[in-house]
Amino acid sequence: MSELLKPPAVPSAILIFFASQPDFPAVAGDISEEFHQRVQSSGAKSAKRWYWREAFRNALAPTWRELRRTPVRTTSIAFGCYLVATLVPVQLTLAFNMRWIVMVALNFTALLAMGWIGAKLLPGREWALALTFAVMTVCLTLPAMWYAFTFAFKQAVPVRFLAAMIGAQALRQVFFWLGSLWVRYVNNRKHSSIVSAAKSA
Repeated sequence: MSELLKPPAVPSAILIFFASQPDFPAVAGDISEEFHQRVQSSGAKSAKRWYWREAFRNALAPTWRELRRTPVRTTSIAFGCYLVATLVPVQLTLAFNMRWIVMVALNFTALLAMGWIGAKLLPGREWALALTFAVMTVCLTLPAMWYAFTFAFKQAVPVRFLAAMIGAQALRQVFFWLGSLWVRYVNNRKHSSIVSAAKSA
């Protein structure tokens, strides 16, 4: 297949992310067919722009379904993951008088583990867990940072320090998401192999 006729890789990956959804094969087939028709009628650039829009539009519905499925349980597990990943490394570091680099390593390891455990507790809702964790982190971290910078430090905060804090929070998200979405990736691979085996039988 020519490169021009291939759907863009990133939106294809976004669609494949929802491969375990019951209506995925029909949706993916319809989008692929329409993409090839648009390549013939409107050209590759126009078809690729359309494909990007459709991938995001079709990702919203399953995302919303996941978020609505068990919001209280998802939020509770996300909050528990946040507490464990935040408090355990700090407590271990204080208890054993570890160096700060060890605390950072423990923190990221705990986030990875909590993402994985949380996803195992919420099969089929790993994406909802990752999104809920991100929103919760922002809601809990920003007020704490504002308070610290406004009342505790009582002085101008260096831009580099602020950038480091934002970077650290972004890295926390990355590690939690890796743990959580790795479970999703493995489950999608299993689902794809089962579907392939059923089709070939």
